[in-house]
Amino acid sequence: MHTDQQPYRDLYDAVLSYEGEALSHDLLRPWLAANDGERRWLDQLRARPGHPVPALRPEELWRLYALSRIVQLLQLSFAPATPGAAWDLARVSRGEFEEFMTALGMEPIERSGFHPFFHEVVTVDQLGDDDAPAQVAEVCWPGYMLGPLLISRAGCRVRTGRAHLLKEVAERSTLYWAYARNHRPVADQSHGWGGSSQWRTSFRRDYALDGVLHYNVDARPHPGGQRDEDLTAAEHMELLRHRCFVTCTKPGDDRWPYDLSFTETVDSAPAANMSSGG
Repeated sequence: MHTDQQPYRDLYDAVLSYEGEALSHDLLRPWLAANDGERRWLDQLRARPGHPVPALRPEELWRLYALSRIVQLLQLSFAPATPGAAWDLARVSRGEFEEFMTALGMEPIERSGFHPFFHEVVTVDQLGDDDAPAQVAEVCWPGYMLGPLLISRAGCRVRTGRAHLLKEVAERSTLYWAYARNHRPVADQSHGWGGSSQWRTSFRRDYALDGVLHYNVDARPHPGGQRDEDLTAAEHMELLRHRCFVTCTKPGDDRWPYDLSFTETVDSAPAANMSSGG
């Protein structure tokens, strides 16, 4: 673990061990008051120029990853849980979650039309018309940006036809670049590492810049070479854009989407310019 991650690691451990009923009052607000340096660093990050994407040091990507763990623990308050769920934590209200994110300088995502860049599928209302386009029926938890940088997608109940999302796939497939969910399997690159090493995981960076969406700009090749050769280009793109399978019925629990990146214009169909990072 890097020293810059220590404030988040301290809060993470405190949330896991907390047994009270006022998590925001007892932990989140005191942590914010004691760690205003995190807000200042995030403000600097928001304003950092790039061509078009700003460069970040590995330590900064680890620091953002540590922040993302806190965000995901708080989002558990608003997501469904399956029997025997792994995470049993004190809850926060939606207002308390919004207070925490706003205090760190985040801006809420305000987009009504469904788009996988901005929205995570939590549940699906399957419509009888297979071609019915995906619509946000309910926002389970709000998403947040830091300027052009996506910090967390909004979790949504989505209404759509089977040509766009298959309920039995989109709700249950492994969600990549995710650490904590109680309603579906997750995978990120911290899994399988020891207590300190797992924190040296890089945050996935997605940017919305000048009408162009940049997905997974720090794409990393698999150390063993080519992976997932059984997937088509469209299936790779589905896995990268949604961070899970939503229509693909192939096994999804041992994939390597971390080497993929691409760009698309906002509201367009995905461009056929998916690239493998290296």
